Amino acid sequence: MTRLILSNVFRFIALIILQVLVLNYVYLGGYVLPFVYILGVLMLPTNFGKIPTLLVAFVAGMLVDLFCNIPGFHTFTCTMMAMARIVFGDRMLTQGDPDAVIEAPSVREVPFQTFMGYAFLMSLVYCVTYGLLEAFSFGNFWMTLLSMVINTVVTWVLILLCQLLVFPQKK
Repeated sequence: MTRLILSNVFRFIALIILQVLVLNYVYLGGYVLPFVYILGVLMLPTNFGKIPTLLVAFVAGMLVDLFCNIPGFHTFTCTMMAMARIVFGDRMLTQGDPDAVIEAPSVREVPFQTFMGYAFLMSLVYCVTYGLLEAFSFGNFWMTLLSMVINTVVTWVLILLCQLLVFPQKK
């Protein structure tokens, strides 16, 4: 149990440092802003609990907000994504089995296609929420939509790359 807690804390610290020091400065053409730190929330155990999952997502988003000078954007979007994970994600990962527990959802623990769908759905929720908060209007709808689609795809690809590099798939 202690190993699981320490690995989650280390993962969150590493992902937030990567996000804040590297990825926040990758802003290509005003459209691409990858969010890889959400992988920390995606990899929380499925039996972690609803309130702790929301609190961890809130704190992770708040830490990124503190370093980005964007008050509340990441906090709200990360908490929204954690809510989507509670409602949809855990069912996707356990494939509807209420007794199944996955300690660290990854390509090693669940089938690759299942993890791909899970990561895409959570990236979509995060990037759409962030895009709507950032634009805060429908005045430039097509550019906002393009930004949300590109951010979702780039975030999803980075999450999958991190998974494939760090957690090789089961044979």
